Amino acid sequence: MRGGAWRRWAAVLGLLAGASAAAAAATPPCPQPLRVGFNDRASPPALLGQGPGFAEPPGWEVQAVRDTLARLGCPAQRTQLQRLPARRLSGALMQGHLDIALLYAATPERRQAMRFPTDARGQLDLAWAPAFGHLVLFSRAGHPSPPPGWDGRTLDARWRVGVVTGSVQESVASQRGWRVEPVASRDAEVAMLQAGRFDLLFTALEALPPERRQGLVAWQPPVARLPFFAPASPDFAKAHPAWTRAFWNELCQSVRRLQPEMRPSECGTVPPATLR
Repeated sequence: MRGGAWRRWAAVLGLLAGASAAAAAATPPCPQPLRVGFNDRASPPALLGQGPGFAEPPGWEVQAVRDTLARLGCPAQRTQLQRLPARRLSGALMQGHLDIALLYAATPERRQAMRFPTDARGQLDLAWAPAFGHLVLFSRAGHPSPPPGWDGRTLDARWRVGVVTGSVQESVASQRGWRVEPVASRDAEVAMLQAGRFDLLFTALEALPPERRQGLVAWQPPVARLPFFAPASPDFAKAHPAWTRAFWNELCQSVRRLQPEMRPSECGTVPPATLR
């Protein structure tokens, strides 16, 4: 290779090396050890298997986290993925026994106790939510049917709507002036509807696996899209702000690739009809 050509080639190699080094420097080092929590209840296809262990395949939630951590350079052998019952999962995250947990709607109470992605104005950053569920009204088959012209908002005041206490849907139902009947836990909501304790159940479609929807009718259109996040513990987010944000952004991209129906628009954008 002649001298001039060699110098040009060396310059190109130098630029590529510099770009590679810059990219590596732009990715914060992976916190070690890293503890990520999931619910211990199966919710196909997001989470498969029941109890503390992970099924194979584990579901797209776990796969999206594994893919995200691999792209961020986090060694698998130093990352702890754990499954816990819902209340223990929330408590472990708030107390700093877990660093990140999946997947949560951002209720006002959770926003005080956990850390969610925010935009430049300090508002919840919906553009990078990794997943969106559907808030839906359910009735028993024929008791009652959706009224003509149902628009996802206006509901006759005579109908009693069951909602889990402290949930996002409780807030939405109250804001819209619906007649709310409190439900103590998600485990009881379907049984209470079937028993006629209220006329309609307001919940996330994805929270009810097909076997629990037997005999129920989901009203169309849905009430709204509900963003779900992977919040971090306050101490972890404070100690590792750049890495935490990188994780949130990469997780959004992973879900978009693996399960585009749960991330229906490109990351960095907000899908239509999203609850704000």
